Order: sequence, then structure tokens, then C-alpha cells
Amino acid sequence: MMRTLLRIVLAAALASLAAGFIATHQASAAELRQRVEIDGAVVTLGDLFDGAGDLAGRAVFRAPDLGVTGALPAAEAVKAAVAAGLAVDRLPAFGSVSVVRRATMVDAAAIKALIADAAATRLGVAVDNIDVAVDAPLAPVAAAATAATPATLSNFVLQPESGRFNAMVAIDLGGEDRTLSVGGRAVETMAVPVLSRPIDRRDVIHASDVTIVRIDKRRVPGSAVIDTSDLVDMAAKRPLRAGEIIAPADIEPPRVILRGDLVTLQYSRPGLTLSARGRALGDGARGDLVSVLNEQSKRTIQGVVTGAGIVEVTASSGPSVVKTAMN
Repeated sequence: MMRTLLRIVLAAALASLAAGFIATHQASAAELRQRVEIDGAVVTLGDLFDGAGDLAGRAVFRAPDLGVTGALPAAEAVKAAVAAGLAVDRLPAFGSVSVVRRATMVDAAAIKALIADAAATRLGVAVDNIDVAVDAPLAPVAAAATAATPATLSNFVLQPESGRFNAMVAIDLGGEDRTLSVGGRAVETMAVPVLSRPIDRRDVIHASDVTIVRIDKRRVPGSAVIDTSDLVDMAAKRPLRAGEIIAPADIEPPRVILRGDLVTLQYSRPGLTLSARGRALGDGARGDLVSVLNEQSKRTIQGVVTGAGIVEVTASSGPSVVKTAMN
């Protein structure tokens, strides 16, 4: 009887201890995350599990490459945790863990900006005036997300006469660098107005016909029109092509009177105003001196073009002569 009683008491004690162990175990059991983002080259238990405790720093897997997302089977993660001594009470409902290796992407624009800055310093010009063209396409490169400066120029050689350059670009991978060799041209450019469409002879150039492009400064003639306001509302003296650099000799004020046009002759002085019809004997823009035939009197008189079809007669020949010619 005594032995039976002792067995019952011992069984109760063991059951109580077991229940306490299970409760403690479940309260401290680690829980696997479904998605983790890391910066380092290894995956730790602390990356994978909530509640990893003192084992959080234990490395268990190699991380994906920079900028890559890997899929880690959940069963493998739990197996590694248990082997390291981490309490995990059950498998998660999901089948894999997404492991993201954070990175900073260095693209072609970033690399060209480094080269442009170096070229501008070398040439002593504003960086906004530098145009960089590379010999081969530049694919984005992943740098460490923790890098203070993801990419730097480790070497730069520029030939100012031709604009040719060779550069070595160091990409910070976190603990080591990856070096890229880049070649191409870096030249100083200037903004130049050019035509966006062909313009025929004598056609007027409007603001909508002009666009601004940046051109290698060495290709821009010293006589080129570089101010848009000097180009707009002018007429072409010859057929002009789209994209063509324009010189002052290529444009002129638009002609508002053409040879053979009927015009109005006007003459004014204090107390006297005369007007007559005539035919222009030549072309003229505003401000030009042209000859006009008064078809009624058959006399020729000169005047200054003041507008479309209007010629202001001067009194240089004397009022009487003007009056006779006007009549």
C-alpha cells in the first residue's frame, strides 16, 4: 500500500515538472520569420527567428549576393536552429523564408556623374556643361547598402584635345571593392538654338520652330547664333535644315514688301499729310529704303518701309519735289 502511494506521489510530481517544462519551453520558443532583410554576408539565427536570445548572433547560412532575394526552405531553417540549440516548438505554416540582401544600385547615370565631375574639374568648367558618352553599355551594379560612398573613381585619365578618357570605378561591396573599367568621351558642351523643322527661304522663324541642344563646344563656329531671341521672328535667307547651326548671315528681317506689291505711300509734315498708291520696285523689310513707282504720276519716289504695304516718304528731295511725285 505504501509503495503504491509513493508511486502516485512521484507520478504527480513528475507530471507537475513536465507541465512546467512545457509551459516554459513554449513561452521561450523562437518563431521563424517569413521574410528577412539583411546587410551582411551571412544569415544569423537572429535574422531568421524572433526570440533567438543569446543565439541571435550565430551564423547559420550564407547570404544571397548583393541585391538578390533568396528562398530558404523553412524546414532547413528550423533544422539549423535546433542543431544550434535553439528551442523551436513547431514548423511554420509557410514553406520558405524570403531572404533579401539589401543593396544600393549603382547605375549608368551615377557612373557618368562621377566621370562628368572629374572631367569638369580637370577642364575647369561647370559640370552641367560636360557631356559623357561611354564606349559600352553600363549595367547596374549592386553595392553594399551600408556603404557611405557606393562608387568612387579610383583612377581617371582624360585627353583634353580629343575628350577621350579611361576611368576605374570602385564599387564598395562591404569589406571589399569591385573595380569596373570604363572608357569613352567627356567633352565640354554649350547650349545652341537650332531649328526643329526645315525652313524655306524667306519663311519666318517662330519660337515653336526652335529647340535648344547641347553641342560639343569645339563644333560650334564663333559666328553661330547662340541667343534664341536673335533667331525668332527672323526670315531665312536660304533653305535651312532641321538641327542646323545658324549663322547671322543665314537670316534677315522678314520682308514685309516684295517687288511688284501695291503699297501705300505716306508723307507727313506739320500742316500737310499726303498719301498715294504705288507699286514697289524692290523688296523691303521694316526700316529698309525702297523705291516706289506712283502709277498715276509715273514718278519714282523713295521711302522707308514702316509696315506691311506701308512706305513712309522722306523729304530729302525737298517738299515741292515730294509733293509733285506724290501727286
